Amino acid sequence: MDLSMSSSYQETMISGVVGMEKIIELEVETNPMVIDGLGIIPIFSWYHESFDREKDVAGIRIPSLEMACKDFHACKWPVELSNQDTSLALYFDAINEKNMNVIKEIQRACSQIITFSHFVPRQELCPEKRMLFYPNLPKIIGSDCLEVRIRSIHRSQGSASACHVFGHTHFCWDAVLDGIRYVQAPLAYPRERKRRMNGGENWLPFCIFSDGKFADKLSPCYWSDYYSANPRTPHNIELAPWVARFYKQT
Repeated sequence: MDLSMSSSYQETMISGVVGMEKIIELEVETNPMVIDGLGIIPIFSWYHESFDREKDVAGIRIPSLEMACKDFHACKWPVELSNQDTSLALYFDAINEKNMNVIKEIQRACSQIITFSHFVPRQELCPEKRMLFYPNLPKIIGSDCLEVRIRSIHRSQGSASACHVFGHTHFCWDAVLDGIRYVQAPLAYPRERKRRMNGGENWLPFCIFSDGKFADKLSPCYWSDYYSANPRTPHNIELAPWVARFYKQT
């Protein structure tokens, strides 16, 4: 991906992933809109390392972020933008400002709204590091300003009609945090689906909204179900057995 910047973020051009003409050919809608009374609002975002505030796993050799994540090789950014601080995340968040008038109209017109993003808005929506095959994953998955943006749309306390759909980590998830329902239903890689690695229970297709209302109950998802019954203990950095067998103590 190459990012070319002009003097105005509205003129930002992102190329090399999918040409805009291809998106138009596929009739993909990328702007906020209302469908049958439901507000649908896509949110631009990117991750930053400081999103991760939990204790790092120590005593093992963990591959660097650059080795583990293809983004560092596939994306070229202007020198003033970086994942290592919040500049890149803030830049992508600012792109959302061009849609604020439309978003305000949707807020006035719709009592039910779904926002969605590729990246993760809260660290609680990812398993703890000791559970992860790549323990440093939280450093390359999410954005604090994404959560702020979501709260600005759904209001700070959320509501029973507020839902955010996210992706990136490939963990099936369905949970309510501070009044907003957060959902991930990953298509995932074929090998992940075959081994049921994502922690869902026959989750595809995943129904969020139907017949003018949100689903009455949360869907069974391994990790969100786990954390609904068990407190998060990020201070515990002893690797889970299925992770420990891949690492040697240093």
